[in-house]
Amino acid sequence: MILTTKYLTFWARVRKEFLAGFLVVTAIVLFSYFKEKNEFGLVGLMILGFGVIYMIAALLNARTYVNEVKITGDKLIVTGHHFDSRWDEEIDIRTSNIKIKTKGRGRGNVEYYLTIVSRDKTVDINRSFNWDYSSLLTIFHEFKRIKEEKIIFDEKYFLDIMEKKANDAASGIELSK
Repeated sequence: MILTTKYLTFWARVRKEFLAGFLVVTAIVLFSYFKEKNEFGLVGLMILGFGVIYMIAALLNARTYVNEVKITGDKLIVTGHHFDSRWDEEIDIRTSNIKIKTKGRGRGNVEYYLTIVSRDKTVDINRSFNWDYSSLLTIFHEFKRIKEEKIIFDEKYFLDIMEKKANDAASGIELSK
């Protein structure tokens, strides 16, 4: 079974991660600039410093990207890109764990991604939030089925929300929870 998502270049990932925050910081700096009667001031310097730190964080978050997962037998073959260099990682499902992680994406909007932890590797799937939830659910359920693990209560809670988001996306409704 092969599951894929659209490939994004490194700079497209940086723009996706950074643009909204950059616009907010720029608006605050401009507001501060004009409010203080053309004096940039300490507040402007602090906000500018925050913008630089935010840009560095966006660069670090965008550097690694997964766009294909192949499940064969008891192996998971993950294909991704570090910056724009392609890499493949083979993970033994039987000696690995899968976790559902969350990240707040603004007022009441929580997005989900999968973290696969092996002995010496950790791979995040959907860290750029471009995978559809039905694919993530398939990966999670296949992983658990092959490993012969039961789904625990915490995972069930997140899976129900992801399933609702997948169903709403299939029907064209935007869900913000």
